[in-house]
Amino acid sequence: MISLANGVVTRLLLDKGVRRMTEQLYVGGRIVTMAEDGAEATAMLVRDGEIVAIGAESPVRAAAAAGATVIDLGGRMVMPGLHDAHTHLLLVGLKLQTECRLRVDASADEIVEDLCTCERCEAGKLSNWVIGGEYNPLVFPPGTLDRAFLDEKFPDTPVYLYDFTIHNALANSAALALAGIDADTEDPFGGRYVRRAGSREPTGELVERATWAVRRVMPPYPDHLYRNAVTWAVGMANSFGITSAQEASASPAELRVLNALDGDGELPIHLAAHIVWREEDWGDATGDELDRLIADRGNYASHHVRTDFVKCWMDGAPIPPHFTGAGIDPETNEIDTSNLLISQEDLTEQLAKLDREGVTMKIHCGGMGSVRVALNAVEEVRRRNGPDGPRHEVAHAGFVHPDDQPRFGPARMTAEMSPAVWHLPMPPEAKQDAAFQFRTMTDLGAHMTIGTDWIFTPEPNLFPPLQGMLQRGAESVDLDVALRALTIDGAKAVGLESRIGSLEVGKSADFIVLDRDLYAIPVDEVGNTVVLNTVFEGRVVHAAPGAPIGAAS
Repeated sequence: MISLANGVVTRLLLDKGVRRMTEQLYVGGRIVTMAEDGAEATAMLVRDGEIVAIGAESPVRAAAAAGATVIDLGGRMVMPGLHDAHTHLLLVGLKLQTECRLRVDASADEIVEDLCTCERCEAGKLSNWVIGGEYNPLVFPPGTLDRAFLDEKFPDTPVYLYDFTIHNALANSAALALAGIDADTEDPFGGRYVRRAGSREPTGELVERATWAVRRVMPPYPDHLYRNAVTWAVGMANSFGITSAQEASASPAELRVLNALDGDGELPIHLAAHIVWREEDWGDATGDELDRLIADRGNYASHHVRTDFVKCWMDGAPIPPHFTGAGIDPETNEIDTSNLLISQEDLTEQLAKLDREGVTMKIHCGGMGSVRVALNAVEEVRRRNGPDGPRHEVAHAGFVHPDDQPRFGPARMTAEMSPAVWHLPMPPEAKQDAAFQFRTMTDLGAHMTIGTDWIFTPEPNLFPPLQGMLQRGAESVDLDVALRALTIDGAKAVGLESRIGSLEVGKSADFIVLDRDLYAIPVDEVGNTVVLNTVFEGRVVHAAPGAPIGAAS
């Protein structure tokens, strides 16, 4: 039975001795439990959303009540629900459901055409603003990306377009005027207004924190669009088998929506909501407002949403044309501090405070230099506070200097590998061969998780990346290691391994049914896996055509 009190969902246990009547008996499948002992099963009994028996069919059947619903899995593979270690549910929901979309690699003329024919134009306008993305700045020859083509079509309507990194943007003259940005405006710390050649006149291209001034004057979306965005995004995540996730940019608006949805019983996902620290763009609030949100985080916790998590950005994106990640000088082995957004000292002090309060920090690190700063801070905090604090994280642990790779294990630092794009062909500038060293990090004792970084990726599908982990040459890992990163190791990263991440007695019945047995197919077929069913706390939240378990009524 569920009780709602003060907006927080709590569970009331039935009186002792009263037989619970909601039981599902799953038989006839290959159930990969991801338990520590490596056990597999052929049958599982779920009672009121919890696993009460799992193993061979005969003893599990014997534990079932006479009226249990029996579901034949038809020999299909069952495994724990997936954990997405890095996602942006509200932002990606707004992006894909509300804002205007641009075709891939659109030219200036095509951008204007797409904006003018955008089916979501009305929904995408905020008090006459037009919002959209993503444009590819590499389509434009160096020095030619300019707001002029937007001004010609939208002379009075403010336009704001984000690029394919989501870190940078292009604004037209109307938007710049509202933000008070002109030739006399100085670049902000951690950002840059791109200028026209030979002058200080802004082109409209905003790099990193230069977006803040424009974002401050953009009005908020109506509440129903926030709710629609999150609801849609969670449904999409469920359809790809995700039953738990780490929200990497929890803003005031998103926390309000999550609290309301959970209070209404409409949030079928376990969420670790990382509240944004300092970054006004990603947090959609001022720095002071974000500080207050972190202090008041307990007010937004609910049954499925935990708020003892914080996210910060040490640098930008190591992606052309701006390369705002913080690197390491190959000759001196020293950190290049030019792109650092937070000093070593400030990070250490904030992290020490949060660590004492039991709060996990996810630290965005685009370059090797910022990873080193994060490790330095965590090691110092371990010395000050002791070794048993929360397991802090490097977000985007794709580029880690060889000197720093062995430091993750002793520091109890999670290497969160995102965005999950290592299976895709990438431009040479991305240096993919040097990134995402799964085997090395695992062999050195790093705790590894996998994140989609869904806002950067087109969908939250972890199966093509799973195949990529198995086909990365010397950095490949075996299927068991990869699946652990997607399940139980994700649960451990957020401190929920006693409830989720594996299929064992006493744990939540969060599992997925696949259209193929990952252990019995060629590696080349892993990426095409389809999730037939997603079950969350014993309830079917996704049923594809041909699924063995029907959709919930």
